[in-house]
Amino acid sequence: MDTSLFVLGGATWINLLNTVVIHNKQPTDLLADPVITMSWLEENGLLLPGMHSPSDPANDVRIRSRLVILREIFTHVLNDLKRQGTLSASIYDEIKKCTEALDIKLTTSFKGAKLVLMYEGKTPLDQIAYTIIHSAFDMLSNISPDRIRKCEHKDCILHFVDVSKSGRRRWCSMEQCGNRHKAAQFYEKKKTKKT
Repeated sequence: MDTSLFVLGGATWINLLNTVVIHNKQPTDLLADPVITMSWLEENGLLLPGMHSPSDPANDVRIRSRLVILREIFTHVLNDLKRQGTLSASIYDEIKKCTEALDIKLTTSFKGAKLVLMYEGKTPLDQIAYTIIHSAFDMLSNISPDRIRKCEHKDCILHFVDVSKSGRRRWCSMEQCGNRHKAAQFYEKKKTKKT
C-alpha cells in the first residue's frame, strides 16, 4: 500500500479521517487491518517504541478502538464545520469529554539549544489521542474551516487542508486524483472527437 496516502490531509486529525477510503467503489476502513493501522501510526509519527507486539493482539484492538472513536468524533467535527462553520454544543461536549479522559503530564525536552515545555500522554493510547486532538485544536485555531476541503475527484472521499496561497487546491493529491481526472477528461475529449 502507498503510505503517502496516510499523510495527505495536512493535519493528523484529517489524516485520521482519511483512513476510510474508496476501494472497488466501496468505503473501506483501513484501520480494520492491524498492519495498516501500525503503518498509519508510523507515518503520522505516532508509533511509539514497543507499541505493537504481535504477541499482544489485544493491544492492537485497544489502539484501533481508540482511533475509531476519535475518527467518529472528528467526522462529526468536520460535518459541523461544513454545515454551520462552527462546532455544535453536542460535538464540543464530545471533544471535551474525550480530552478530559486523557491522562497527560507536563514535561520538558531539550531540543538543540532550546528548552521546550510539552504535554505527553502517560500511556501510548493517551499520547496518540492527545496528539490527534491537539492537531485539531491547533489547526482550527490557525486556519479557517473553509480551507478544509474534500477532494473534488468523483471517486474520492479524502479530505485535506488547503494551505495554498490562492486557496484553490482541488485534489487530495495531484499524483492520484488530479492526474486521474485529467486523464479522464483527455480520453473523453478524444472519444468525443472520434464521433
